[in-house]
Amino acid sequence: MVDKLNALIAKKGFSEWKTYLDQAYLQTYGDPVRLKEYSASSPFLKQYNIKLKTLEDYFKFVVVPSRADVTVDDIGFVDENRVNVFTVVDNEQVLLYLLKLYGKEWKISSW
Repeated sequence: MVDKLNALIAKKGFSEWKTYLDQAYLQTYGDPVRLKEYSASSPFLKQYNIKLKTLEDYFKFVVVPSRADVTVDDIGFVDENRVNVFTVVDNEQVLLYLLKLYGKEWKISSW
């Protein structure tokens, strides 16, 4: 599953990537107010004067650069329906994905 997500991100396949998002993620990262706040607080986005307005902007300017070439270093089971997927950056564990099981299908979630 994670390899498939990483491949989608690497090829910048927004439409297909979006099918792997649950409603919580869509609401959280598609919210114009949150995107505006994120644009204002991210040093990278501010440096390049990038203003996020849509979920596709978030994918293009945040998800792709931060996840396209990462490796999975650890997986932690939160419970039977949720899994945290981590990588290590500068000796710190960083959450790549929170995956949540819906029936037989895993989706990226924001909580």
